[in-house]
Amino acid sequence: MAPVDALEETVGAWMYRARHPLRGPRASSLRRARALAMERRAGPEAPLTDDDVALLHREARGSSRFLGIYSPDGLLAAMEAHGLLAALARHGFSRVGVTFDLADPFEHHLTVYDGEPARRVGELVASRLKLDRLGPVALPTGSEALSIGWLTIENPDAALPDAALPGQARPGLGLARAVIEMALAGASCMGFAAVLAVPAHYHLAWMYHPWFRPVDPRDEGALLALREATAGRSRRDASWAIARREVTLDGAPWTWPAPRMCAPLDATLRAWITSSAYAHTVVEAAARPFAWSPARRSR
Repeated sequence: MAPVDALEETVGAWMYRARHPLRGPRASSLRRARALAMERRAGPEAPLTDDDVALLHREARGSSRFLGIYSPDGLLAAMEAHGLLAALARHGFSRVGVTFDLADPFEHHLTVYDGEPARRVGELVASRLKLDRLGPVALPTGSEALSIGWLTIENPDAALPDAALPGQARPGLGLARAVIEMALAGASCMGFAAVLAVPAHYHLAWMYHPWFRPVDPRDEGALLALREATAGRSRRDASWAIARREVTLDGAPWTWPAPRMCAPLDATLRAWITSSAYAHTVVEAAARPFAWSPARRSR
């Protein structure tokens, strides 16, 4: 690599990290999650030690709770503590309940409803994964991650607008980021190494992006290159263009790869994802020549 190219790449990596800082759960969210764990383990006055967290983590495995963590009442208590019940009430949903489908021991389904299960306001499909490494990072023995397979929050009383997003069945409620914040805070207090997600569409990747990064930095570079290729368009239009294969790479229609994204909670994992090495690979991959060709549509 020529000296000028190396300098440009270094500057580009620095600018990438400055423009896209990786967010963790807020301190206030962590305090709420820690208080809930304290109440569950030992009462509100007892300190929560590292040993208590480890015990909570071990007790969770194999239980009848959602992901081995939440009972229905416990989940509602967490939603209340994190302000989600109040937010739903502001939207007119004041009879909130939850149901679990735990028939699959590896993947659990959670439904949040208003009044009756048919009035679904949210759904989460998630699992627990044991990991010894993620990307190039070796994790401590016994590490686990929470994996989000599906997340939707919607208004059961509203019809889908013309300006719907790809994959959207009903209008959203604007609470997805609050749910992610709650999940990350809880996972952090429970000692998980990471929370993983595989966004099915381009706009979902950007919804996760403040807290998550693709495990493969080349996928992060592709996200930036796609944003550049669809500059001046709304995120909705960009997501539809990608879903319809109107975005091309080297002249050929390009298919969204649903990259695996990671919100790092383990310190070593976070250090790698925020490292200059990760950023340099992102900058190299962001040079991919994506183009938007609206006349090209698959039927």
